[in-house]
Amino acid sequence: MKSIKRLIPLLILVFLVGCFEIQEDIDVKSNGSGQMTVNMDMSQLLEMMQNYLGKEEMEKQMPQKSMDTTILMKDLVDTSKTIPADKKALLRNGKLHMMLNMTDKVLKTDLHFPFNNLNDLQKIYMSLNDGTLNTTSLFKGITGGKGDSADNGNATPDMSQFNSIYDFQSKDGLISRKLNAVRWKSFQDNPQFGQMKDVGNMGIEMPYTLTVKLPRPVKKVDNALAKLSDDKKTVTIKYNLTEVFQNPEKFEYTISY
Repeated sequence: MKSIKRLIPLLILVFLVGCFEIQEDIDVKSNGSGQMTVNMDMSQLLEMMQNYLGKEEMEKQMPQKSMDTTILMKDLVDTSKTIPADKKALLRNGKLHMMLNMTDKVLKTDLHFPFNNLNDLQKIYMSLNDGTLNTTSLFKGITGGKGDSADNGNATPDMSQFNSIYDFQSKDGLISRKLNAVRWKSFQDNPQFGQMKDVGNMGIEMPYTLTVKLPRPVKKVDNALAKLSDDKKTVTIKYNLTEVFQNPEKFEYTISY
């Protein structure tokens, strides 16, 4: 586990260099319950590290060749001194799975959060994107560090920061994500924003796929990139995440069903 601690700075760096792919899935059942899943494939990071450090130095820095670990969210949030009790109750049933294989150059994480109703889905989504549970604290949890971050993850760009500029709403018949002008302005004022924007200007691809599975056919979806399944119960939207810096409205959507 100690050797993996050296991964944390590079795992955060990955959000600046584009060596990752994200798959976000929301699966809603007929009674309003369901599951939200976020899969991140950061396998390109391992190749980048090897090219940067060299094979010999890589083996010195990371003698542990593989890891297959599942962390229950309750083990992270229940001991937290900063997460409110109501959010702990929502997040504690989730789990995080991390897989590392140096030989095959595989580095993946999977987040799973069940919800009992659409109101809980909205609260979980917002909790994941308001700094309550950020990427830094998750990896500290895996490596045995403290779950609470001293700076709440604000010093370093984090996936939650991208989604935090949007208001998410979910209720029976509607799921939407709309740009919040105030938070977008605050995001732009972040000292690291210019650095992140430069990544977008370099033409780097950061594939982000959103899939929403619904219990009833979709009546209307307002995002031009949205694709419907034949039965109109599944919406798929694929983005290049770096475009958020120039055109955040492109990531908005409203799905009526």
